[in-house]
Amino acid sequence: MQVAEKRAGNKVVFILLFTVIIFLFLSFQNIEAAVGKIGLVNLAEVISGHPYTQNINQLKKNLQEEVQRRQEEFNTQGKGLTEIELKKLFDKLSKEWEPIKEKILAEIKSYQAASYSDIIEAIKAAGDKGKYDLILNSEIKVPAGTDILNYPIALYGGEDITQDVIAEIVTKLEEEQQEKDKTQ
Repeated sequence: MQVAEKRAGNKVVFILLFTVIIFLFLSFQNIEAAVGKIGLVNLAEVISGHPYTQNINQLKKNLQEEVQRRQEEFNTQGKGLTEIELKKLFDKLSKEWEPIKEKILAEIKSYQAASYSDIIEAIKAAGDKGKYDLILNSEIKVPAGTDILNYPIALYGGEDITQDVIAEIVTKLEEEQQEKDKTQ
């Protein structure tokens, strides 16, 4: 009787051990399959290379120049005025300036939103073309005193697809421009 129980116990241990070994083997197979193909994108380079970035920078420059021009105008018109007159002049100029400022800021936000949308679409398109399982930003900006340093996120592995993403954006924008030209 004890021999039969011992054999049954050995069979249970053997089955459990065999199951654990199979489970571990399959787990390692899944880990290998899960790693997949990884793409890296320098997002800062993509953003700076986007055609709308020039428009955004120009609008920001125009905004800054307009603020400076209006400050000079206020200083010129405000010479010799009393505090109450200065307040009235400031309110008048501010009332004129506010809609202009809001229009410029809205245009900047519009370009930023369109740029972001283009970049996300281009990353997805480049990922689909290259059959990537995962795409990561390859760098992160880290402030270091008065400097901003670019530190890599991925220290090893992955394939840089930054230029592929930029090419997707350029192609998309060229196609959109051709469509606009056809309808005009």
